[in-house]
Amino acid sequence: MSLIEKLKLGIDNPPKIIKWPGSDVQVALKIISEQARMEASFATERLFKSEKIDSNLMTADQYENEKVIQILFRALRCPDDLDKPVFQTITDFRKALTREDMRILIAEYTGFESECSPSPENLSEEEFDKLLLEVKKNAATTTSNISSMSTLRKVIISLVDLPASSLKDNG
Repeated sequence: MSLIEKLKLGIDNPPKIIKWPGSDVQVALKIISEQARMEASFATERLFKSEKIDSNLMTADQYENEKVIQILFRALRCPDDLDKPVFQTITDFRKALTREDMRILIAEYTGFESECSPSPENLSEEEFDKLLLEVKKNAATTTSNISSMSTLRKVIISLVDLPASSLKDNG
């Protein structure tokens, strides 16, 4: 699948099937939406408030770990039913998760997310030029489907910086 196709799909990219760390159990990783990320952040905040835990330098690591756990809980799915989380509850997930599992799983997730919606800083000049050419050919349909705001921003800035004659020659 080409980069532009992955960018257009955004959260609808096919899941990545991985093995749970240290086992042969397969799980699916699904790209989550900004809404789901926001829900993960709010769930973290609610947990800290309900437990009367102050967010400060002493608890900063636990707060960030909980956000990672919340994101992973939303991203990990049963391979045969993507609507079904791997664990029924966030508490069950926390109980099954080790620090090493969390480290491996978040690395898998962020790598997969970068693959599906790469930062423009991580694209080679050739990859970015291909993306720019595709946008120039089909600006209306392409730009409306790019889910990475940093990529979209760089594409727009590049198009604005092009000489006027370049914009007319769209292949």
